[in-house]
Amino acid sequence: MKIAMLKPEVRPFFEAFLTALDKHGLRYSVVEILRTAEVQAAYYAQGRESLEEINRLRTIAGLYLLGADEAKKIRTNQRHSFHQDGLAGDVVPVIDNKGTIPWLITAENAPLWLTFGRLGQEAGLEWGGTWTPLDKYGIGWDYPHYQKLK
Repeated sequence: MKIAMLKPEVRPFFEAFLTALDKHGLRYSVVEILRTAEVQAAYYAQGRESLEEINRLRTIAGLYLLGADEAKKIRTNQRHSFHQDGLAGDVVPVIDNKGTIPWLITAENAPLWLTFGRLGQEAGLEWGGTWTPLDKYGIGWDYPHYQKLK
């Protein structure tokens, strides 16, 4: 399982989080744990560099290429991520049997994201959904992200 890539001291908090999701009958996907420096560089370039440079870095990182609109959106504010240190993971809800992830927060799915965030926090993790700026549903900009700092 992907959470095995986390540092041993962080893993129990993610295990508790996923157990809580299971107990509540919530479907989820662990979409990213360990991140390479190349992936982080590509993410950081997004919204800051030209489309050509972003896609050059994404090719190096083994990521799919972006279109012009998506490339304009800042993906991260960090040159170095706790994902690179095995201290963070991205966990998202899955809303159907097809594996659909509700990436765009709406009035309909905001309560689900808030439930995920609450359960992650109750498990002892910091939730990126609390980071400002908050949207109209009270959810911060990095809502898939959970981390446990030493």
